[in-house]
This record gives sequence, C-alpha cells and structure tokens, in this order.
Amino acid sequence: MTQGQGGWKRHGMIPASRRPHEDRAAEPVYTALLEAWRRQGRTLPGGPDPEWNAIVSRDFWPRGGSF
Repeated sequence: MTQGQGGWKRHGMIPASRRPHEDRAAEPVYTALLEAWRRQGRTLPGGPDPEWNAIVSRDFWPRGGSF
C-alpha cells in the first residue's frame, strides 16, 4: 500500500447472469411455489423463521438438576 492511497477496496465481480432480478414476481414458477408454501405455513426464503428463532433463543446449557 502506498502513502495516501488508503486501504484496498473490494470490488465484487458478479456476472450479469448471477445478479438478482429486480422483479421476482415475473417468474411464475417460483411465485406459484412460494404461494403454495405460504398456504402450507412453511418458512419462505428471505422471510423470518420462527422455528429457528425459538431454537437459538433457548439457553445453551440446561438449568437446574445435578450435573
């Protein structure tokens, strides 16, 4: 690093084919799949996961009892 130039800056090299789409609703197959999962009460990608939140909020060591 040279004086006055600052640190390295990371530039992501993501091909255009791998960039996220602006309009996810334009993909009918995935829209239908998400709607089916929503009706079944499943966790959806990108949404909160109540089961995972309940698991990670528990104490990591059991309380009480003799160990």
